[in-house]
Amino acid sequence: VALIYPGTATDLSWSNAWYDGAEQAMAGNSEIQVESVELLNDPASVLQQGAAFASQGYDMVLIAHGAMVDPAITLAQQFPKVQFCLAPHHPGDATGPPTQPKNLCWIDVAQHNSNFLAGVLAAMVTQTGHVGSLNGFAFPALTRQAEGFHLGARCVNPNIKFSQQYINTWTDTGISKAAALALYAAGADVIMAPTDSAVLGILQAAKEARGQGRGDVWVVPSYYESQSLGPNVVLTSAIHGLTYASKTVIEMGAENLIMDAMFVDFDATNNPEISAPIYDNIKSLLTADQVDQYEEILNKVRSGAIAIPDETTGDFPIGSEGAGGSVDLAAIGCS
Repeated sequence: VALIYPGTATDLSWSNAWYDGAEQAMAGNSEIQVESVELLNDPASVLQQGAAFASQGYDMVLIAHGAMVDPAITLAQQFPKVQFCLAPHHPGDATGPPTQPKNLCWIDVAQHNSNFLAGVLAAMVTQTGHVGSLNGFAFPALTRQAEGFHLGARCVNPNIKFSQQYINTWTDTGISKAAALALYAAGADVIMAPTDSAVLGILQAAKEARGQGRGDVWVVPSYYESQSLGPNVVLTSAIHGLTYASKTVIEMGAENLIMDAMFVDFDATNNPEISAPIYDNIKSLLTADQVDQYEEILNKVRSGAIAIPDETTGDFPIGSEGAGGSVDLAAIGCS
């Protein structure tokens, strides 16, 4: 298996989670061998590296980069005997069967389910009634994360104020820190961070904002368990279930369980890793009623009683900026 991702295997974020899943798959099956390539962020590089692996006889090329849909299709067409999979992508008319090559599988991990849960917690903790999100880049699978966060906060407080910005980087901590300081200065006291190592700049901004007397301000890192990055400023981690998805799909490939033009769909109902944990120091900030409310919402999400919208499908798609603010709360199960 060749595993391609935009970050690094130790970034405590998106790419780290996919790498961990590959490691677990190899640990469980000695016939699975995975080689990973880091920091591939443009289509030309993904095409070049994917073609190189396919030419070398790799059985599967797993592209963990939702902005690389077109390169994945091109590669699958060029190498019909190699299994390609790309995550995250929810196929629609343009990319599903019969357009989808038979040797290409789409994987969607409803990572925004955990962002929704983080939004629920943010709405309970905020003292200013203002939460925000600093997002890597604008494409539907990423946009749904910020919109899901806003939607989760609205599930608790329909009138909560929400601000967001696309900082157009995964890794630049200077840009992310400046954007976070500005957002804290504007009154937000919780910032979600759907970006990779750039989250470190946001965490530094939170620490500085506290030092400047702005009170308790918080960060919600995405993708990976991140409390260790700043126990005093990390509200929760939006854990997207990527490690579970990576391990599962690689094992499916090894067992020949990936069917032609397959769509592998994970969400909070079938991926137990998707979560936004309440840490002990945060639990002390909540009332008993709030803890009970959080658990009730979590159980509804796990059971499907709260139907969190996806980015491009259904009655309330949240793959465009601002969509989370217009979803009918009662219609999706929030009450």
